[in-house]
Amino acid sequence: MQLTISLDFSGDIISVDVPESLSLEDFKAYLQAETGISPAEQNLKLNGNPLKANKTLTELGIVNNDLLILSKARENHAPPSSSASQSATTPATGHPSNSQINDRVEMVRQQILSDPRALETMRVTQPSLYNAINNPETFRSLMIEQVREEQRDSSSSQAELLRLQQDPDNPENQARIMELIQQEAIEENMKLAWDISPESFTSVNMLYLKLKINGVEQVALVDTGAAMTIISPDIAQECGISRLIDKRFQGQAVGVGTQNIGGKIHSVPLEIHGTGVELPCSFYVVDTSVGILFGLDMLRRHRCVVDLTRDVLIIGGQFEAKFLSESEIPRKTLGGNIFSREA
Repeated sequence: MQLTISLDFSGDIISVDVPESLSLEDFKAYLQAETGISPAEQNLKLNGNPLKANKTLTELGIVNNDLLILSKARENHAPPSSSASQSATTPATGHPSNSQINDRVEMVRQQILSDPRALETMRVTQPSLYNAINNPETFRSLMIEQVREEQRDSSSSQAELLRLQQDPDNPENQARIMELIQQEAIEENMKLAWDISPESFTSVNMLYLKLKINGVEQVALVDTGAAMTIISPDIAQECGISRLIDKRFQGQAVGVGTQNIGGKIHSVPLEIHGTGVELPCSFYVVDTSVGILFGLDMLRRHRCVVDLTRDVLIIGGQFEAKFLSESEIPRKTLGGNIFSREA
């Protein structure tokens, strides 16, 4: 079972995963390895009630996701020695100096400058730091202030946690403690994601291709999650194929939203840029801002493979078409809901 242990003497929170059949004596031995507090000094409470009998956790009424309060049975209240007092007023040897901090910040700045993905992540998630990336002094000031702000937030949460633990039996306090623990877990999870997959915080370019319909150049969005290949009435008119719309196929397109289908164009040759071949393609006519959406029906029909490593669409195992880069994609097609008429 998963248990949360609140250490009322330090304000720390630990999570443990232990079997339900574990005895209290063995559980305290386990906690000694986690906290350094001997079993004789451990004072465990569940909902304000001390846990004393050497029964299993289940027999003591402990269930999954319970919160236990751990306090010390004996604490050393001896006054600090003069050497300890002196160390409190002088910088600890383990603390970095100002020059070391500046060196570390500069090292981070250089690493970001040399990593395009990290630079793009910063542009999206921390625009103020991104704008100062080429100014070492401004970047250092902003970075240090950001760290101090995070420390202030952390100190505030720890202070609140200590205050709540003064009355751990209060149901409202217990609920707030669990909320703080959950928020801390979320923050840790986000930091982990930032470290191992920073690209998840950046925007992703959609897959677009250049093509020609009836000799008219267009841009199509390739969407493997769309069941149908669609074209807007405006693009159909522009390409001179609106006369082929079969209105007997009117209906509704249902996905993220719903949109009316104005009909179907059964077969039109289109040429995907870079392949030099024409492919027969059918379209459902839907009034969207995308213009043309190349869906799963045509991708399957022409045995297409999306190769994200080389950023190409392989057609029929023979032809390849390069997806457009961000700079090549028309601005009006970037972002937004495909069922929206707002560009």
